[in-house]
Amino acid sequence: TIRCFSQLSLLTGQLGQLIRIDPFSVLPCELSLKVLAHLDATSLCRAAQVSKRWKALADDGDDLWRRIRKYYRAKCLKCGWDCL
Repeated sequence: TIRCFSQLSLLTGQLGQLIRIDPFSVLPCELSLKVLAHLDATSLCRAAQVSKRWKALADDGDDLWRRIRKYYRAKCLKCGWDCL
């Protein structure tokens, strides 16, 4: 157990460094793209605004955008709209 303020302060500082690690900087590109594949179009666009690395991953994922376009095309055609 943590018994004093200095131990708590040290632990907080160490955890703070771990929290600031960009997960996509340590994951392989293929795994990062799999994570992004679970996002909808709005979330993917927001993720692309986080950093240059995230934008590059989002832009690189042709399959991501192809899947999103296919999904929204099906939704639009279902409603009678011609889009995308």
